[in-house]
Amino acid sequence: MGISLMSNFNAPYFSTPMKEFWKRWHISLSQWFRDYLYIPLGGGKCSRGRKCLNLMVTMLLSGFWHGAEWHYVAWGGVHGLY
Repeated sequence: MGISLMSNFNAPYFSTPMKEFWKRWHISLSQWFRDYLYIPLGGGKCSRGRKCLNLMVTMLLSGFWHGAEWHYVAWGGVHGLY
């Protein structure tokens, strides 16, 4: 029918570094957070401290997206620390 959908998972649990895990996990959602949150915040084209803050905000909001409960936000915070 000519419809092509992007893959959303690419065996994330077979990755060893956390960075590779996030490239393979929720691919479409990760790209949305990158394009509409992380890059408008300044992305990685700023000071090291600001880059870390941008990553943490993005990961915390990613955790909040999964559910409006504190353990999801904590999950985002843990991944933000990685």
